Amino acid sequence: MSRRRWGCPRTPSRRWGCPPGPIRNASLSRSYRLTPRTGTTRIVSCPASRPAPVNDVAHFLGAASGQGSPDEAASGPPDLATRGAMSRAVAVCHGPFGRVSIYDLDRPMVVHAHREAHLIFFLDGSRGLVTVNDHTVRVDPFMGVAINPWEPHNFQPEQPGSFGLFLVIYLKPEWLAAQAMPSAGSLVFPSSELVLTRELAAWRDQAVEMLLSQHRDLNLAPVLMALAQASSEPIGPELVSSLLHDTSAGALDRRVLRACRLLEQHTSSEGALAQIAREAGLSRAHFFKLFRQQVGVTPTIFANTARIDAALERIVLSNDPVTSISHRLGFSGQSVFTRFFTAHVGMAPRDYRRVLRTVSLPQAQASHV
Repeated sequence: MSRRRWGCPRTPSRRWGCPPGPIRNASLSRSYRLTPRTGTTRIVSCPASRPAPVNDVAHFLGAASGQGSPDEAASGPPDLATRGAMSRAVAVCHGPFGRVSIYDLDRPMVVHAHREAHLIFFLDGSRGLVTVNDHTVRVDPFMGVAINPWEPHNFQPEQPGSFGLFLVIYLKPEWLAAQAMPSAGSLVFPSSELVLTRELAAWRDQAVEMLLSQHRDLNLAPVLMALAQASSEPIGPELVSSLLHDTSAGALDRRVLRACRLLEQHTSSEGALAQIAREAGLSRAHFFKLFRQQVGVTPTIFANTARIDAALERIVLSNDPVTSISHRLGFSGQSVFTRFFTAHVGMAPRDYRRVLRTVSLPQAQASHV
């Protein structure tokens, strides 16, 4: 296949992979560009060699702000987040499927893990580097990243300090398993490198449009399921426990199982790890080794994941101020909690909550695609 079908040569002379101008995605029908306007940023449609679909991103931005056509929207006030000196959330939606977001990132994130299956797609700006299990993937117009539950990974912009716009998806394993056809088994990502096909690009674009729309009822579930299916391969029932990260008594050493439960129950305890190791009758080094062998991540990463999950639950389901949330989770101050949250999620908790939307769909509506 000619590489020029993707919009630019795969190995160009320029650092970012494309000559100046709009960045075309793999669908050959949609482009994203960030247009600076006195310190602000917006997504607009870019000219393409083929006619762009009527329902492109600019159309939704214009409709959302009541400005009419894409050209009129482009000249009006910005619809997306104001760019400052740190990463920001452009759109966030939580639902039965998990969560899906558009992030404008300019800072690295620490090594962390998620209970959910995780997909990252590039939209515009600075490319990103995601390291999954010591393997680094460049997130660009040609390549996304697929991360299985509990796979440790981190993120950094390819050019530190430069913003990059990304679609970031977190899918609950139990939701994926429930949506999968029985004959197909469950789903798993065979590789962290995710080549952006036309099918993937089309579903990605649809997810972006829905996130940027102002519709009250976001039927994201079928779109996200299609993205997961296009990113993965069917597996047999014998591997379902791997996807669901089975922590049943038969799957884990009883000491490790007890440690997992204690870490999930006591997210506010800073000294939980040392205490759990002592109760297990193991040295700290032996406990960490056993835990990582059986769970796949270190106790520290597991504990941090439990704290982030607890923080997200309070941010999404309560109106508690950030100060109160940080205190309930055992942080010494709001600034410490904000740094912790930013290092793991990508932006400050207030910014995350600012653009948050939630959907509650009946299970029947979140049907298999």
